[in-house]
Amino acid sequence: MWIVGGAIYPFLSEVTSSVDLLNIIFIRSVGAAAILFLAVALTMPGSLKLIRFDKRLITLGVTGLIFSPICSGAVAWASSKEPGAVIALIYSILPAIAVVYAALHRRLPTRNSVIGVVIATLSVAFLIGAPSESVSAIGIFVAFLSVIAWFIGTQIWINFEPGYPILLATAIQVSISAVAAGILKIFISTPSIKSEDVINFNMIFLIAALAAQYWAYMGMADRVSPELLTSFAFINPLVAGAIGYFIFQQEVSVVQVIAGVILLIGVFIVVREDLKKNSQTKRI
Repeated sequence: MWIVGGAIYPFLSEVTSSVDLLNIIFIRSVGAAAILFLAVALTMPGSLKLIRFDKRLITLGVTGLIFSPICSGAVAWASSKEPGAVIALIYSILPAIAVVYAALHRRLPTRNSVIGVVIATLSVAFLIGAPSESVSAIGIFVAFLSVIAWFIGTQIWINFEPGYPILLATAIQVSISAVAAGILKIFISTPSIKSEDVINFNMIFLIAALAAQYWAYMGMADRVSPELLTSFAFINPLVAGAIGYFIFQQEVSVVQVIAGVILLIGVFIVVREDLKKNSQTKRI
């Protein structure tokens, strides 16, 4: 999930230069839903009988709309204005938000987890402070709104268990997102979707990445600590920066490399602390 999530941003920046934003959301949602339902049909075909039009679908509907088109739309729009690595950096505030939220609800994280988050967050500040390309306030603001939307969607998912197997629940959720994007296309004038908009490596990767990332993230949501769950946001900028450098010829400064190393140290502390905490819980 860490690697796939980070790879999305530079590819998304490339796609937004030639494909309409709403079309991107629609294509990705439909493609990801198809992949996930195919996986359901192959691995647990009997689970399709569990689908009911009841209150469980409300949770999936709300989270589906928050993650896409709201969150995905904000990310896609921001990616059309800013380098993909910069958008990935904005998502690095997720762990800090998760720690503060947990503390407000008296679920205090361990001291070492907080230290790890602080170290990683400070390194991200250096990364954001030394971008290789120009950034705009509106692009950063929209990316920040998408982070808040993602966090809210995650909390709804965790606190209101959908009651379906994770793979099926994720497939339903993404399908609802696809329907919402399709309805928006009816009322909003957008260019026609061309075959080359779909059948190209960048878009195919984004479709597969959406399916894989959602399934992995939702599966982990209530199984690990908030610090570890959101730690993907720390790795994303490193992956996005590496792909931007090696594939899309984006520049990387010495300050960014040093900050990236420090960031990894912070993530290592968070992961080690979570594994230690889980090990102690199992002994008890």
